[in-house]
Amino acid sequence: MPPSDVLGAPLEELHFLARSPNRVLVLDALTSGPTGRYELEDETGVARATLGRILDDFVERGWVAETDRQFETTQLGAYVSREFQAVLKRFEHVPALEAVADWFPDDGFPFDLGHLAEAEIVRATKSNALAPTTHITRRIRDAERVRLVTYSVLPGVVEACWRGTVDGILELESVLDADAVDGLGADPQLIERALEMAESGQSEVYVHSGDVSSTVFIVDDVVLLCLSGGEGAPRAVIETGDDTVRSWAEATIDDHCEEGERIDLSEFTV
Repeated sequence: MPPSDVLGAPLEELHFLARSPNRVLVLDALTSGPTGRYELEDETGVARATLGRILDDFVERGWVAETDRQFETTQLGAYVSREFQAVLKRFEHVPALEAVADWFPDDGFPFDLGHLAEAEIVRATKSNALAPTTHITRRIRDAERVRLVTYSVLPGVVEACWRGTVDGILELESVLDADAVDGLGADPQLIERALEMAESGQSEVYVHSGDVSSTVFIVDDVVLLCLSGGEGAPRAVIETGDDTVRSWAEATIDDHCEEGERIDLSEFTV
């Protein structure tokens, strides 16, 4: 049987529901038990004439049965509704991810993006280009432990880390690539902050000679994925507490630490 024939029937069923939000609403409402037309009209807000056509279509398909002027999903209708709602749930966050997908690392992320379904996404806007960086610094200011790997040094983030380690209780572990280290050493104020963090005994910095494909923060129990398309300040940051993403982030930073070399910041001069 040609692939088009195999896919045709399921796609037709999906299209039948997806092209009409009213059908989705009515079918979902009928899964809760027998319901009359007027009650269903009030519950869904679907106009009476439209509701009549929808119910007729559902009865014809075997998804809904009518008994004593009461309508209810059949076993098949309940199954269709449940599976379609599951698809909607999976796609609920796709538009938000689509808006930032161009800034993903070149190879993407090695975990199912379903693990970002409940994530918070903070994007740069025309009126607030620094929104992602501001979000990161706010998180760091309230943190007790931060681990990170990055290919860029953001002054605002360094400032938040400096205050947390020198004036607070923050424990910091950073992995930088060679370009980020060069950028750090080229800025007298940044290197002064880094030296003071090192002297606090609460900050460790490693340099990684290989490729660092993305900037990742673990701030206490949440992960911040910085999206910048490989350049400069993040255009968006994705925050998640998902266990799978957290495990990946921990392993990524562990690997970069093991492959890197701890920096002796005393070699830099202010």
